Amino acid sequence: MEHAMRKTPGSDAAPARDWFLQFLVNQANKNSIELDITLTVGGFLISGTLAGVRQYFDDLGAYFAGPFISGDNPEEVQSAFRKIGDTCSCVVPSEQTDTPSYIHLKNARFFDAGGRSISGSAGTWWRGRISEVQGFSPGTVCREPAA
Repeated sequence: MEHAMRKTPGSDAAPARDWFLQFLVNQANKNSIELDITLTVGGFLISGTLAGVRQYFDDLGAYFAGPFISGDNPEEVQSAFRKIGDTCSCVVPSEQTDTPSYIHLKNARFFDAGGRSISGSAGTWWRGRISEVQGFSPGTVCREPAA
């Protein structure tokens, strides 16, 4: 796997996206692997489980279909989200998949730079731009202190 640095001569600037993080996202998207990970984004920590884009849209569709269960066709809502996941450029085999732009976490929790949980940060789905991730660590390193 070739990983070219896009630098101008004399420049010490890092590439806009981490190739290794893109590789991990590709594994989640193509092979449905799940991996606990903690990201640094904008001075905050986001800790959760890396998941594929298809799983993200399937589960999000189920969430948004919830209010429609007692009404008309919740299956239509789920189907619409499933189609988004199926046609996303990062899962369509015929398209370039080596450079995903988005990362998806399930059970995401949010912490300040000191590792303190941000109030109300129960596990949730989170989608973010890979280009905004400043760093990452394997595992969910941020946990609530035992009471």
